[in-house]
Amino acid sequence: MFDELETNDVINPITALKFVKCKSRLLLLAGEGPYLKVFDHGTTRLLDLVRVFESQAVHGITTTEASASSDGATIIELLIWGHQGLRLVQLRDDAAGRQPEILIYLKHELQADDWILDVRFRPNGSDAVLVTAHDAVFHLDDAPGSHQPTLSHAANGPKSMLYSACIEWTGDGKVLIASGTVFGEVLVWSIEHHLFKAGTVLPARSQPHYRFTGHEGSVFGVSISPPLPALPLESRKRLVASCSDDRTIRLWDVSNLDADEAIRGGRIDNDEAFTQSLDDPNSRVSVGKCVATVMGHVSRIWNVRFLVSSNRIDVVSFGEDGTAQSWQLPQKPEVKKSLTSGGLRFLHLIHRDTYAYHSGKNVWASALSQRQDGSHVITTGGGDGRIVSYDVNQDDDITKGETFAGRWTMEEVAAGVEATAISGTSGKHASLYERVFDALAGDWIIKRDIKSALPTYPSGSFCGKAELKGRPPSREKVDKEYLYAEDGTFTADQGLTFQAAKQYVYTYQRTSDTISAYFVKPEDGKSVDYLFHELRFEETSGLGSLQNRQDEYVIRASSYHLCVKDHYTPRYSFHFQKGALHDWKLEYQVKGPQKDYVTEAIYTRGPNNSNCESGEMHNDHMSVEGRATKPDQVLLDGSHTKRDDSKSYAFLNHSTFLATTVQGKVVIGSSIDTQNESPVLVNGSPRVRWELIAHEEALKSWSITRRAVGSNLVLISGIDGVVFCYDSAENKIRPAFELPRKAAFLYAQKTDSAASPCKGQAGIEGHRVLATCLGTPEAHVFDERVTSRVSFSLPESFMVTSACYVEAINAWMIGSRNGALALYDTSLLPKDKKLESSFILRNVHGEDTITVIQCLPEQKADQWVYILTAGRDGHYAVHIITAARKGSEQEFTILTVHRSMPTFGPNIEGAAFDEQTNELLLWGFRSTQFVVWNASKNMETMTVECGGAHRHWEYIPRSDGHDGGTFVWTKASVCHVRSQACASHQVFQSGGHGREIKAMALSPVLARLDGLTKQYVATGAEDTTIKIWSYDPTYVSKEAFKCLGTLTKHTTGIQQMQWSVDGRLFFSAAGCEEFFAWRVQAVPFIGIGAVGEAVCPKVSTNGDLRIMDFCLEEFHCSQGKRHGHESRDYLISIVYSDSSLR
Repeated sequence: MFDELETNDVINPITALKFVKCKSRLLLLAGEGPYLKVFDHGTTRLLDLVRVFESQAVHGITTTEASASSDGATIIELLIWGHQGLRLVQLRDDAAGRQPEILIYLKHELQADDWILDVRFRPNGSDAVLVTAHDAVFHLDDAPGSHQPTLSHAANGPKSMLYSACIEWTGDGKVLIASGTVFGEVLVWSIEHHLFKAGTVLPARSQPHYRFTGHEGSVFGVSISPPLPALPLESRKRLVASCSDDRTIRLWDVSNLDADEAIRGGRIDNDEAFTQSLDDPNSRVSVGKCVATVMGHVSRIWNVRFLVSSNRIDVVSFGEDGTAQSWQLPQKPEVKKSLTSGGLRFLHLIHRDTYAYHSGKNVWASALSQRQDGSHVITTGGGDGRIVSYDVNQDDDITKGETFAGRWTMEEVAAGVEATAISGTSGKHASLYERVFDALAGDWIIKRDIKSALPTYPSGSFCGKAELKGRPPSREKVDKEYLYAEDGTFTADQGLTFQAAKQYVYTYQRTSDTISAYFVKPEDGKSVDYLFHELRFEETSGLGSLQNRQDEYVIRASSYHLCVKDHYTPRYSFHFQKGALHDWKLEYQVKGPQKDYVTEAIYTRGPNNSNCESGEMHNDHMSVEGRATKPDQVLLDGSHTKRDDSKSYAFLNHSTFLATTVQGKVVIGSSIDTQNESPVLVNGSPRVRWELIAHEEALKSWSITRRAVGSNLVLISGIDGVVFCYDSAENKIRPAFELPRKAAFLYAQKTDSAASPCKGQAGIEGHRVLATCLGTPEAHVFDERVTSRVSFSLPESFMVTSACYVEAINAWMIGSRNGALALYDTSLLPKDKKLESSFILRNVHGEDTITVIQCLPEQKADQWVYILTAGRDGHYAVHIITAARKGSEQEFTILTVHRSMPTFGPNIEGAAFDEQTNELLLWGFRSTQFVVWNASKNMETMTVECGGAHRHWEYIPRSDGHDGGTFVWTKASVCHVRSQACASHQVFQSGGHGREIKAMALSPVLARLDGLTKQYVATGAEDTTIKIWSYDPTYVSKEAFKCLGTLTKHTTGIQQMQWSVDGRLFFSAAGCEEFFAWRVQAVPFIGIGAVGEAVCPKVSTNGDLRIMDFCLEEFHCSQGKRHGHESRDYLISIVYSDSSLR
């Protein structure tokens, strides 16, 4: 006799999921093959694993409501089914905190006589009903005290072959059943459940209600909605959703379930009721109408579910393409015109989101749970064995894990600016009066009425425009200054009209916190002459911060001026709405020997022209065809000359970023209040606080920003070669160094050594900087050992796109747009200070741009180093660079030890290692989406629909181990920010391949980097990937299998695999005559590194033969060592699908 094998862990397709609410936590039940797994949803911890069936996979799980046992534990009854088998299971969640104990309540299976499609317990009861594949209903009676449950036939539905069914116990004594047929029909019928008696078999009463047609393929999934809220569907009380082989989702109205005549069930054939002529007015079955339809997914749709809240209804579909997609029902129906039926009111489903968290094919299982706040959490299980959970927020775009998501036009940024030092020197928060002064900047429309008591001074109205344009202060101790200029048309009451214009100068002084108005000299109309008046503000202590106010309020000020014998009394009223200056009013009362009049001027934002006769403002931003064109926007300093757009971004930390604009502005956006380290909130929602740092002419129209690696230093380049640096301590920018021409590339890196850094380069102390200029074949380096820049001679057609200084070997690594990698040895600088490259490696990433070069963390070797590169070919790679000293020079060699491609592709734009976990994070673009990928976990952590890669953007990971980050980008002249505190979804089980596993291979015992030995398992599947796994049976409450690497070079399903005797080579075969040899070794922070070593030439003309099997014969080679190991040769025998052996 042999001992029975015991299962430690399994990776199978997930075929059933169910949430269970216990007293203290939410549990997740998963059916995986014949096993049932129990997870704690809050911690993702695996609590228990039990085998439910001997051979049949679990297809569904239903539960009763939780109850309490005498000892305080939570007891839940489960009914698990698969194929024709049923199993009753009791789940006990111990209140003392021990893991739940799964107890099999029945020692044997119950068997139905057909394939079971759906099972549902009676609410607050212990009996259940089930539907089989031929529309038969059975009643399962598990009465308390009975020794064995009974399964009895209760009723028949119409004669049909079903692919799907859904059961809903209604509150009116009915069990409502919706079923989807092989022939594309949806059948809705009910039975009366009050006739179900414990221990008694009674013929139930069945009633057909609807027969829906319209699908062009088999109906794979149906779902009955719960009772619907009054809105948005007006009088509709209940819907049925269906999905099909034709890739469509359809919604059907089943509100009217009144029965005019019941049909007795038992085994009476009820199909007659459904097959009556559709033209028969006395038919008891309604054909019904499809109230909504949409085509989704790229292949078949397996299931569909409702998400119902108090004010919104969504539908979630699950497909063969491995995705879940959410659809929203609109608030109002539209009118669809039909040639045959006139107008039909229908609902058009709106696509909301796609959740692509599975690999390969098929989302087989799903579970939904609604929180107390109304939000929904969805968990899906796929053919890849992965279980993931994520939120669907029906209220707005912000989902769980996101700190905030928002967007701002430059006008909104200008309105929210806190400190607007036009000269770019102040980092202090502006006072209330300074913010009023800042808000005046820009263009205004004027409507002024003049009423005179003397006939010698005419009354009338003035209509025109005014501009308050910022300029450098012309007087000492003045911090900000505007030139006020107005012009327009004055119309006297007698009808006389003439043009009028005048100028003033307004200033703000921070030390006294005052705003003053000055006359200008008449000879030039812009130079400051003498003081006109100084604004004296009324009490404003109760107003608080302007940008945080969302209501309307008015700030008032007044003054006085004596001009010879004339008395001027100005009064100002500044009208704010939502923190921005909406309009303002200036009144003058003038009295003197020759003057006695009152003026009232209203200033409003608006277009540059107006109709003075009617007083109405008209939009002059219309083309001749009548299409609206975009007007100029208000700049950050308030001027209104040209439309401003954000140009480039650089993060200071995960909550603060620097942005430059087309008009040369530099602003800081922050979602954290620096005074109390709490989120900036407006009406309870997280927002971004904006602060103007500088306005530089050199940054207009062209600017590059770059944050230094390892510090918060930010470099900003402009059009004239001057490179500025942002000083976070002083909150300002200042010139750092100058390049010969306009910069094309910037890179900065904090130094690791204690040498005196960057002498003579103010602002970049402690950093190494590399820069290139447009149109020049050289790179400029500012190094800690030199007092001026050093030039590198670039290879021909070498446009620099990435760089990294490698301390361990004293060399610069530079990547190019055409996929080449160059190394410059800086250990000995030449006398002429111009350095040639030590070597050039071509086609590191094909002919695509290298976007990432960086050292792997925590390296202590001084003669070799691991380097990570990534590019727009969609691959990332790890290389070992060694340096050997030969006299006064170093000789470098580079060996690629790992090359892989994440599934999000095709562009990788950035990479980082998490500071807490050392996990590798990659980010880039997939079509119109920005994607962050955790390569160590093999999962997406963030996906943002941004429009694609051709835009200004920046991303920073949080590096706290939770897969969060912040992404800022420009789209349609609008600045968007998306911040995420953790990953977009939780992973309960990582899973494996998305298709059938066709081959496996066990490695020999290999040495790891930590000195221990390990064996690995390689699996190859029909999804064309090869995965290398480690297995640790001592893992508790977590997966024993851990995927260390995925090989993605094959294009067809894997057929066979084999390791070499020493484990350094791995061979794989597939269809289309693909035979590859891989060099394999352990790589820090990556796991198993693999790179293609050789490819077997194809033997047939078309190259379409399948490799059925192969074998290796290994022997020693006399050619010495290769890659640091003894060289070996291999004799390979391959069998092809045409029965040939080569």
